[in-house]
Amino acid sequence: MSRFALITRHPSDCGELQGLLEPCGITLRPYPVLRIEDSTDDEGWRTVADQTTGLDKCPWLVLASPRAPRRFVVNCTKRDLEILLAIPAAAVGPSTAQATEEVGIEIDLIGPGTGEGLARELVQHLGQPTTFIFPCGHDRRPELPQILTEAGHTVLPVEVYRMVPTPPRELPPLGPSLDAVILTSPRAAGLYLEGVGGLPLPCLHWALGPTTQAAAAALGVECLTPDEPTMQSLAEELCKN
Repeated sequence: MSRFALITRHPSDCGELQGLLEPCGITLRPYPVLRIEDSTDDEGWRTVADQTTGLDKCPWLVLASPRAPRRFVVNCTKRDLEILLAIPAAAVGPSTAQATEEVGIEIDLIGPGTGEGLARELVQHLGQPTTFIFPCGHDRRPELPQILTEAGHTVLPVEVYRMVPTPPRELPPLGPSLDAVILTSPRAAGLYLEGVGGLPLPCLHWALGPTTQAAAAALGVECLTPDEPTMQSLAEELCKN
């Protein structure tokens, strides 16, 4: 018997999880409460160019979202900074690593799926102060750059995209027979609640991690979380429930 789970992501971001859920007969229904827009961060790119020219030690690239790699490559090419495409690179987790390698950047270190976890692994991995180029979104978690900075490293954020709310009239219909809702970020939790009329749908709710879980709880939406903040772990839990 087929089951259906609403997820607050764009269809293009659902491929990995859908592939993991298909053997269990679960179909995702994308409900993209946020949509992506490219950003132009000229000041950030000037800082990256100025502070990475002539460095004695090679900088690192650190990526915390699968939305960032392609936009980073496009901007490097446009700004004659292709040299940055060959520096050591770290990804927050497998999904971001895959998106990075798909645009031709080799990954040297893959984190456990959270910015905090990746930052702590980098601190252990790198003994000397290092400069990190951090292509990111306008709204981002502070843990990764904060931990690296506190450990004596330099973090150069450069905004390559931003997520903006999807107008409610452009959201797809919810569809019948939903068995679960998957909330993918704190912002998405609030926009989901608005989209469904202020009350959570009468089914099980999941959050990708504790930060989203806490944000949803503050809105009155109780969520379960997988053992690890990864698609594999989430898929395992969804298949069991």
